[in-house]
Amino acid sequence: MDSRFHLAIAEMSGSPSLYASIESTRLRLNELLNAIPLLQPNIEHSERQHRAILTAILTGDAPAAHREMEQHVTGTASLLRGFLG
Repeated sequence: MDSRFHLAIAEMSGSPSLYASIESTRLRLNELLNAIPLLQPNIEHSERQHRAILTAILTGDAPAAHREMEQHVTGTASLLRGFLG
């Protein structure tokens, strides 16, 4: 569902190159995410971030959408670094 969320946002952008980039990135990212434990607190945190991103997009608040997405991807990178080094 996480990949679907990100791909839906990319698709809504109307940019085929953005969609292709996100699709490619998600394939690689999913391999990494599958290599770490699936912890409920991490899932809940990600879901809260997804809601904040979606709210910002639906209300047309581009700066907030950017900020929320940046925090989300930075957090995911930190999580992966923590588990995979």
